[in-house]
Amino acid sequence: MPTTLPLGSATAKNGLSARLALGLLMAAGCFLIAGLVHINWQRSADRNAAELVSQINSRITSSVTRDIKSKVGSAESALSSLHTVFFQDVIRIDNEAKREFVFLSLLQSNADLTWVSFGWPDGSFFGARKDADNNIRMVEVKRGTQAANNFRVDSYLATNRDILFQTRTQTPSDFDATAQDWYQAAQTQDGAVWSENRTFPTGEHPAITISRKLTLYGRYIGVLAVSIDLSRLAKFVDRLEITRSGRALILAPDDRVLGENGWQTLNDTHDSGRRAIAAGIDARPEQLAKLAGPRSMMGRDPLTGRDYYLNISRLPYQDWSLVIAIPTADILGDIPAATRRLYILVLILAALVAGSAFLVADRLVTRPLAGIASQLRAIGGFDLHAVNYEHSFLREFDQLSRSLVQMSAGLSSFRKYLPADLVRTLVSEGIEAKLGGQRRELTVLFSDLAGFTGLTEADPERMVSFLGAHLDDMSQAIHATGGTIDKFIGDSVMAFWNAPGPHATPEQAACLAALACRDRFKRMLAENAWRLTAVPGLRIGINTGPALVGNIGSHDRLNYTALGDTVNVASRFESLNKQYGTDILIGEETAAALGGAFILRKLDRVAVYGRKHGLEIFELVGHATDEAPKPDWIADYEAGLDAYFERDWTRAADLFQQVIRSRGNDGPSVIMIQRCEEFASLPPPKSWTGIAVAMNK
Repeated sequence: MPTTLPLGSATAKNGLSARLALGLLMAAGCFLIAGLVHINWQRSADRNAAELVSQINSRITSSVTRDIKSKVGSAESALSSLHTVFFQDVIRIDNEAKREFVFLSLLQSNADLTWVSFGWPDGSFFGARKDADNNIRMVEVKRGTQAANNFRVDSYLATNRDILFQTRTQTPSDFDATAQDWYQAAQTQDGAVWSENRTFPTGEHPAITISRKLTLYGRYIGVLAVSIDLSRLAKFVDRLEITRSGRALILAPDDRVLGENGWQTLNDTHDSGRRAIAAGIDARPEQLAKLAGPRSMMGRDPLTGRDYYLNISRLPYQDWSLVIAIPTADILGDIPAATRRLYILVLILAALVAGSAFLVADRLVTRPLAGIASQLRAIGGFDLHAVNYEHSFLREFDQLSRSLVQMSAGLSSFRKYLPADLVRTLVSEGIEAKLGGQRRELTVLFSDLAGFTGLTEADPERMVSFLGAHLDDMSQAIHATGGTIDKFIGDSVMAFWNAPGPHATPEQAACLAALACRDRFKRMLAENAWRLTAVPGLRIGINTGPALVGNIGSHDRLNYTALGDTVNVASRFESLNKQYGTDILIGEETAAALGGAFILRKLDRVAVYGRKHGLEIFELVGHATDEAPKPDWIADYEAGLDAYFERDWTRAADLFQQVIRSRGNDGPSVIMIQRCEEFASLPPPKSWTGIAVAMNK
């Protein structure tokens, strides 16, 4: 009889009740609906926020882009005009008065420019600088002169109508125009080239400069340069109206940020927005240089936890990028607080729905289900007379109860079949429950655990658990290959293939199951979850041949089993493993049907207990694959076996010794060497056929 759980078992007490399940289901449904509403609402809010952020980003990016394009375009146009004037020799560069007039006029007419300069090859410098108040200073540094005060600064006041001279100062200076980046960059290019620099005769002024070398009639004269003060660009970006706490920054590819005092390190700041930018930008400088279009992301200030919308856009100068950081709080407003209020409302609603569901479930669901559960327990225990009709007001439950009564009537003829898994197989095959059987070609498997009896006596409780796990593994392996478990006999298993249903390859299936059982058993021993004091061994025997299979027993109790010599020999093969020290032995009929799918070793000719005629037995070593071909030691053993049957004891013993040297300790080789030594000293009679007689079952 299969074991069934009693009605008052712990499993039944600890199970989830239908009342609770339905209440939870309805509460979950409420949560789901509210969640969908919330998700839709949240998505709309996020979409609106994203659109607003996108509009802000587009406006700020366009403004900064226009300003940079204006400044860069003005500088390029101014440099082109200067180069044309001096290259066409309209004004000579050494004409000081006209040169000053041109430089002053150019600065006065263009608000974007800061410096207009010229550097001579000897390091001398002449330039005009426009200050923040739009006043202009004319600066000249003469190199190579003996005068101590070689640095001249003339200050001019710019008015709406004219430029008025104010003061002149002269001091010494070691400024060298040829040492500046803008000068050196222009020397290697034929056209205009942009560069960054910060050193001027009047001090440190971070700027970007476009410069171009000047040649006159093929003679190198010097380098013209037009500069834009970066502090003015930084002030323009910093004063942009974004949101209440939004920030915009110009970012260079090497993670420098443009500030009023020039370039700064991105992480070197006490500003929350800049910290969020530093944390949110996951692209390194080389990745920013490849930025094709605007990129949006989220950033968080690691210090305050404040979240920001971040947007990165390429600017029309070098590889600069514009980074805009907008706090989410500036966009979302009180949306998070409204979301929390919605969550509280959903919880209250779910609690009310769940309470109502509990009451409904008790009256309409729980009681009918309890009756149906009682019917199912009776059917599961084959107590079919206890299955009675249970009325329910719910049509589906009422129909289910009627169907169970009909099912119990249909299964009543099968209560004689045990165990339950075999009953299911017989039902699927349509075999009638009556005495009788038929002869059929079967492949039979026997397995046994060596040394298990002693372990059971030492620790029976632990061994029961171990045996249960082992038999479960055996059952899974056998069922996976289409086998039928006949019975469990203590720690032994009997199974067969090709009955009750036909099997295309029963021999291969039995060998696959045997190897799988061996592998699972080894894993159980390796895990040692049961902390065994001794290691049991698994022995398996497989044989193929005709057998009587069918319903054996009495009219009240039947057993679907197999009988015959094939079954007995399979059992003997399992026992022979103990004598030879092997794991899996198969008969010659089984081996002949395997082809080359498995690695086999022809082991011996044996007359098993109870039989006079000898049988060839084979050891099932493993699967035959390209990665695991048949090892050489098997060929040595089988060659030794042939020599043994030919009475060449010396050669046979040498080959068996070779197997031991190749493989290590090999039980069959040890036995055969012992036989060779005995026959060498006392040869067998001429009628000897090489058959070894097994004296034990």
